[in-house]
Amino acid sequence: MPDADGIGILILQHKLNTVFNRNVFYNSLGSFTYIFFQYLLTVVILRMKGAKDAGVYSLAYTFTNIFAALAAFGMGNYQISDVTGRHTDGTYIAARICTSAAAAVCFVIALFFTNFPGSTLLCCAALMLYRLLEGLSGVYLCVLQKFGDYKTISVSYCIKGGLTFLAFCVVLYFFELPQAVLAMSAAFLPVFLLFDIPYATRRAGFTANATRRDIANVLLPSFLLVMQSLSYFGMTFFTRYVVEKTFSIEELGYFSSITLIMLVLPLLTGPALAVFIPGFSGLYVKKKYDVIKRMTFRAGIYISGITAAVCVSSLVWGRFALNLVFGEEILRYDFLLMPALLASGFLLGCGVLGGILTAMRKHAGFLIAGMAAAVTVALSCRPLVRGFYMNGAIYSLIAAYTVQGIIMLTIIMRGVKDVYAVTDNKR
Repeated sequence: MPDADGIGILILQHKLNTVFNRNVFYNSLGSFTYIFFQYLLTVVILRMKGAKDAGVYSLAYTFTNIFAALAAFGMGNYQISDVTGRHTDGTYIAARICTSAAAAVCFVIALFFTNFPGSTLLCCAALMLYRLLEGLSGVYLCVLQKFGDYKTISVSYCIKGGLTFLAFCVVLYFFELPQAVLAMSAAFLPVFLLFDIPYATRRAGFTANATRRDIANVLLPSFLLVMQSLSYFGMTFFTRYVVEKTFSIEELGYFSSITLIMLVLPLLTGPALAVFIPGFSGLYVKKKYDVIKRMTFRAGIYISGITAAVCVSSLVWGRFALNLVFGEEILRYDFLLMPALLASGFLLGCGVLGGILTAMRKHAGFLIAGMAAAVTVALSCRPLVRGFYMNGAIYSLIAAYTVQGIIMLTIIMRGVKDVYAVTDNKR
């Protein structure tokens, strides 16, 4: 029988586990709902307007992702893993406003160097406005996450996901794609102004004005993170650009619709990973290297098992699900399903390893892995597409994720092996 102190410790541990599980539930529910509605838009476009508009939306979305990553500047994971409170919440918000303005300027300049048709340009402009609002809202939600207010975050995501989806569908029914995307921004804005900002400012203390030096101190460590994000979104855009140029915008619409499945596993587990990042950061600061190794190994086993189970089971449900969701026409492209599911597992593995590297503040290693993946796609995508039709684009991504994962795993193992490792938090 444990003594009184032992019983007290067990009760405290049970309470902590309960709170942690509740946080994972709320964060997963809200993020899943919001992202699910976002990815469902492609299904709606394909059903309501056809493959051409689905291709236009996919190309515009992946193009604006590059500038959305520049606006976010990798500050999200850096902000929530700032367990020692090196920077104030006001500093993070001021830094996000600066990067969003810079991203908008870069986006306008980049449009002059593209050869997109007018409809695609209008869709890009409308999506960029929405992505900027999304990024500004994100920094306030990170403030709430640092205070452990996952319930409010979940409510915010659910409201925004439902309202933007409803506004998009209604406007798309009566008008065209760019107007529908603008309607998403109109639905998103009041939730951001009337819900996200008041709740975040109520919980946080914005006591100090953010100086240029404060903002620079936030942006400099995040520079490597944003470069890694740019490499990821750049190679995603490049694969779709190659498919569109090699075949047609309609073919891209079908390709993009099926490859949404690549995001299923990361979508289901990504929110839970965001809750783990501060914990990994604390373990690394305390030099609990054995725990990190065990958790990394177990994550690899789980991801491999889940990926294998989903791929094998798709032989039973694959064609039925595609027909049910996208319609009978897409069954001509069912050969994309298995590679997309396999790529989903590789992407999930890279996401987990990237989260661990972020928690360990191994930003340079994260960037090296991301750049290696981008180079792999740049060199392999066109030859593989010519040799394996649209499957080649997915094979190129799988090769890139493999290279990236090997590099990140090597850096993690080396980092937890060095008992004298110094982290950014200790500096």
